[in-house]
Amino acid sequence: MMWGNGYGMGWWMWLLMAAGTLTFWIAVVLVVRALLPARNRQGGGMDRPDPLTLLKESLARGEVSVEEYEQRRRLIVDGH
Repeated sequence: MMWGNGYGMGWWMWLLMAAGTLTFWIAVVLVVRALLPARNRQGGGMDRPDPLTLLKESLARGEVSVEEYEQRRRLIVDGH
């Protein structure tokens, strides 16, 4: 049985080709996004903890003494 006028492709073949092309490009975009490093989609960048939080974590790990912590905290909070 012939579709259309017997030459070339019928409308259903054009529709199938368009759907296949769209599916291909969607797959390409999803693969590229999956391979890129994760980042915050709303802010556009990585979230960084504030310096005081980093200092508290250093104290908790024992990397700085309590005296160093207080001195650095004053520098961060008061600026001197």
